[in-house]
Amino acid sequence: MNSPEFWTAAAAASPLLSYFLGRFNRWAGLAAGAALFAFASCMLTGEIAAGAPYAALALWTAAALTHSAVLNGGAGSAPDRSGLDKQLGRAARLEAELTLIKTMTALNAAGEKRSLAVYSAVKLLSETVEPQSAAKQLGKYLSDYFETEEVSLYMAENSPGGAGMELFSQGAKGSALPGYSELLTLAGGFPEQALAASGLVLAPVSAGGGPLGLIALRGGSQDAESAGRFAAEISFALKRVLLFRQVEWLSLTDGLTGLWRRNALDEKIREELRRAAAFKTTMGFMIADIDHFKHLNDTYGHQFGDAVLRRVAQLLKDGVYETDFVGRYGGEEFGIVLPRADSAGLLRKAETIRARIEAEVFPQGLEKVRLTVSIGIAHFPRDGRAPEEIIGRADAALYAAKEGGRNRVLDAGSL
Repeated sequence: MNSPEFWTAAAAASPLLSYFLGRFNRWAGLAAGAALFAFASCMLTGEIAAGAPYAALALWTAAALTHSAVLNGGAGSAPDRSGLDKQLGRAARLEAELTLIKTMTALNAAGEKRSLAVYSAVKLLSETVEPQSAAKQLGKYLSDYFETEEVSLYMAENSPGGAGMELFSQGAKGSALPGYSELLTLAGGFPEQALAASGLVLAPVSAGGGPLGLIALRGGSQDAESAGRFAAEISFALKRVLLFRQVEWLSLTDGLTGLWRRNALDEKIREELRRAAAFKTTMGFMIADIDHFKHLNDTYGHQFGDAVLRRVAQLLKDGVYETDFVGRYGGEEFGIVLPRADSAGLLRKAETIRARIEAEVFPQGLEKVRLTVSIGIAHFPRDGRAPEEIIGRADAALYAAKEGGRNRVLDAGSL
C-alpha cells in the first residue's frame, strides 16, 4: 500500500468518488474526493516534486475534482421545476385543444352524415318513378340519419280520401317496432308534432296542413327534435310520391266501381299464371256479366245503372278472399283472378256469388228491382297455360251461359 503506484491510482480515483457520492450530497462527495486526493498527494509528495508525470497527474486530478463539483452543483438541493411545469402546462393546453378538435371533427362528421342522408332521401323521393323500389333504399337513409335500424316511415293510404297510414319504408329492424295502430295508442292519437313516448319517437310528416306520413323510431326525447327536422325536410318530396302514387292508382282503377281496370287485370292474370307455373299450383279465373244491363239502363236511367255497377262490384269483392283480384273487365263485365283455387271450389264460389246477386234488391223509387248475372269460369292448368287461353276459355263459358238462358254459372271444362 506504500507503493507509488497504489497512491497514484487512489489520486486518479478521487474525482470518481467525488462524483458518485456527490449525486446524493454535493458537499459529502466533494469532501470525500478532496480528502482522498490530499492524502494521496501527501504520500506522493516526493514524486510530485520530482516533476512529470506525477505533477501532471496531480493537476489533472485537481481539475477533475473541480469538474465533479460543478456537475453535482444541484445535487442535494430542491430541483428547479419552473421550466418543466411550464412545459407540462403547455402540453396540457395542447391536449385540451386536441380533444376539442377531435370532438368538433366527430360532430362535423356526424352532421355531414346526417346532411348527406337528408339530401339523399329528398333526392330519391323527388326523382323516383317507382316508389316501391325506392322504399328499400330510403330505409337505409333513415337508418343513417337516426343511427338506428329500428325506424319506420308510414305514408298516407294510396287511394284518394284514405284516412289511415300504411308502411312505406323501414330500417333493417323496423319490424321490431309496434304496429301503426299501437303507435297511435301510445301517442294518444296522431301526433301534431314530434314527441317521445314509451321509449319511442314519433314525428308527423305534413305539408299544406294535411298529414302525409309518420316517422317512428326507437329513441328518447333527445331524438325528437332531429326527427322533427328530418320530417320537415322530406315533407314536400314525400307529398310528390303520394301524389304520384295516387295518379298511378287512378290510372289502374275504375273511377265508378273502385275496381281495377282491364290493363291491371290483364297484368294480374299474367303474374299469377307465372307464379302458378313456377310453384306448380293452380289458378282460377271467372268473368261475370250482368244480364240485360242495357234494358236496366234504358228503363231506369244511367244513374240507376251506375248504382247497380257499384253495388255488384261490392258484392263481388265481398264474395271472394282478400288475396283474390277483382277488376272491371269492360262495361257490365267483371273479371276475378283467384290464385290457388281448385276447379270444384271455384265452381262453388261462382255459384254462391250468382245466388247472392240474384237475391239482392235494388230500390228504384217505389220499385224493388232484381237482377241476375251469368258467370263463365276457366282453370289453370286444365284450360290452358297462356293468359289468352284462360281468358278465351272463360269468355267462351260465359257466352255459353248466356246462350243457355242466363243467370247461371258455366265451367269451361264442361264445354
